[in-house]
Amino acid sequence: MKKKIWKTLFQALFVLILFGCFVGMLVFLNDASDDVEENVMTWAPEVMEGYSDQWETVAENDNLKLLFQPSTTQLILEDKSTGTQWRSNPENAAEDSVAFGQNKTLVQSLLNVDYVNDQSNFYTMNSFQGSVQKKTYTYEYQENGVMVNWMFPDGGFEIPCYFGIEKDRFVARVLTEQIVQHGLLQVSKVALLPFFGAGSMEDEGYMVVPDGSGALINFNNQKQAYVSYTQTVYGRDLALNLQNNTLVTQDATMPLFGIRKNEDAMLAVITEGAFQAEVAATVSRKITSNNTVYSSVALIQSENNTLLPNSGDEEIVTMTSPQQLPSPYYEVSYFFLEKEAGYAEMAARYQRYLVEEKGMQPSGTDQKEMNLSFLGGVQVRDTFLGVPYHTVRPLTPYEDLQEVVLSLQEATGGKLLVSMSRMEKDGTESKLPTKLTYEGALGGAGDYKRMTAALESAGIPFYPIYDPITMYHAGHGYSTLKTVRNVSRNTSPQYTYLLTSGARDSGREPAYLLSPEYAEKVMKKLLASASKKNVIRLGLTGITRKTYSDFRKEDVSRDQTGDYWEAALQQAGSSSEELLFAGAYAYAFPYADVITEVPTSSSQFDMEDASIPFYQMVMSGYAALYGTPVNMSGNVDEAFLRCVEYGVNPSFLLITEGGEALLDTELSDAYGAAYDSWEPRIEEFLGRLKELDGTLGQKIIGHRQAAEDVYATSYEDGTVVYVNYGDEEATVEGVTVPASGFARKGGE
Repeated sequence: MKKKIWKTLFQALFVLILFGCFVGMLVFLNDASDDVEENVMTWAPEVMEGYSDQWETVAENDNLKLLFQPSTTQLILEDKSTGTQWRSNPENAAEDSVAFGQNKTLVQSLLNVDYVNDQSNFYTMNSFQGSVQKKTYTYEYQENGVMVNWMFPDGGFEIPCYFGIEKDRFVARVLTEQIVQHGLLQVSKVALLPFFGAGSMEDEGYMVVPDGSGALINFNNQKQAYVSYTQTVYGRDLALNLQNNTLVTQDATMPLFGIRKNEDAMLAVITEGAFQAEVAATVSRKITSNNTVYSSVALIQSENNTLLPNSGDEEIVTMTSPQQLPSPYYEVSYFFLEKEAGYAEMAARYQRYLVEEKGMQPSGTDQKEMNLSFLGGVQVRDTFLGVPYHTVRPLTPYEDLQEVVLSLQEATGGKLLVSMSRMEKDGTESKLPTKLTYEGALGGAGDYKRMTAALESAGIPFYPIYDPITMYHAGHGYSTLKTVRNVSRNTSPQYTYLLTSGARDSGREPAYLLSPEYAEKVMKKLLASASKKNVIRLGLTGITRKTYSDFRKEDVSRDQTGDYWEAALQQAGSSSEELLFAGAYAYAFPYADVITEVPTSSSQFDMEDASIPFYQMVMSGYAALYGTPVNMSGNVDEAFLRCVEYGVNPSFLLITEGGEALLDTELSDAYGAAYDSWEPRIEEFLGRLKELDGTLGQKIIGHRQAAEDVYATSYEDGTVVYVNYGDEEATVEGVTVPASGFARKGGE
């Protein structure tokens, strides 16, 4: 009986304790709510009165004049050479006939701000609605510009920006390190000058966006029903979880955008903080009556995580990262071009920027007619006496590569460049390449040395390709402990996704990405090994086209990752006589002698109207350029013509073994890479490329659509190459261009 009484009392006490905890939690949450309210809603910046409606001259030099209107914080930039005025906001923005609600104030704003609460809920506020209308902002004229500090009392934060002129450019900066947050809300993204240079429904022109090779979005293209263009510069943050991937697209390869409006043109380059930038564009009638292109800086990342997967309680939750502030600020520089300039002149101005401010120089490497990119080996599972083990299946033994390449050169007289990946011991991509090794199944070090010597004596440059940031297995002193973490601080596996469903491919091992802080160390060891083995030509990938944060306890922002990458690439450039990059974003441009896997299209998003060779116009004359493998495309002949149009030379992805060697491996997507299957087409294309002798390595100075299905590419010596994608012969500007072919004139 006593036991039952004590048991009952104990149960009652337990219930009281639980109830007390519950009440305490409610009190805590209420207090926390009050704290949020107190921290966010009771901050009351001083209201400013008496700001002038007049336009005041802030700064002026021989090239530019900057005007500021204190009552609205709006700007006018005057280009003295053309007399053109570029406005931060459309004239009479308050009367926009399309915009309504918050968009009515957005079109009058210089900033659009996303912010997040402690429950990972996102909100948006613009500078006109959140600060200018409330008169909670200050400004201060400085030597070459104006500093504006917008205070958002409803959000509890202050965002200071600087706008000024420097020589031939207008500079806009978000002073990220000086952002003040009074409450628990945090600024997650700032869109800078979202309506600067905007085109109206009456204007003619287009916007240039850095999607793949580059793309045009025409003003007023009647595509307001489609999703607006938005891309993260240098690709998505690979540290973030990706549940599925249904889209196969190009990345934004360069930190820039441009506007051609009537007779005037402007190029904007993200000159600080590009690794955390996004570029966005939209057309008239979607949210306002304007065609706009602009950039944003992302300060907080978010990812979705699945709780209790494959159960009745499965739930997807959004998690946000710590705030990451680019140092010392986020900056966009706007360059104003001569009258009638177009995207070719924008590309030339960006090229000049890379030369003058990033140290890019012509590589001096001869442009060859074709790149043959071979796969060495692939790791597979096998068994011995019933015991499973890993072994390497040869795809291209060194001796076989030597034989087919030399035979091809002898048969065609073609000018060839050869590269090779997956040649290391264990059939890499396995361990980080801190030293150069040679897989025995491919012939070992002896066959490798004989192969490279034979190619060298035949005048065929050879580049072994290594990825210093991606690993599949631990080794060489690096394990998953030194790889990146996602927002939840777990390791961030890099999965392969099925093209059919977008789901993760469970049949393939994931890769892991090295934490950026170790990149220079790995690169130093790789370069030391290359020097010891007298490897004068080196190929790199991964580090030249992958960017990510690291959300471990001492987190690394994408901007900091960019610093690590550039330091490692500078180290490689100083150590190697020639560098080949298998895929390269703009931060790698100054260090490249050869770039392969150059994109020859954009993602062709619905909002876009045309792909353009902007990437090629920037890099032509400064690096030898080769396109993505034509034999991996759905239409080989069209892919070849795209290379001709874009001024890059074609590549083939090859193995010397039969395609069956790739079955049931992680490289099964490259099933059609067998050299024997492609040898006749390779010889054909090499023969056709003889027609373009003299254009190799030249600067591209112009590109346009010359007629329906016909495009013209102009080179600095006066050569014009016409490419006809149509099914019928075409005569354009006195030149007969065969169906599905090309022709040239001038410059010979």
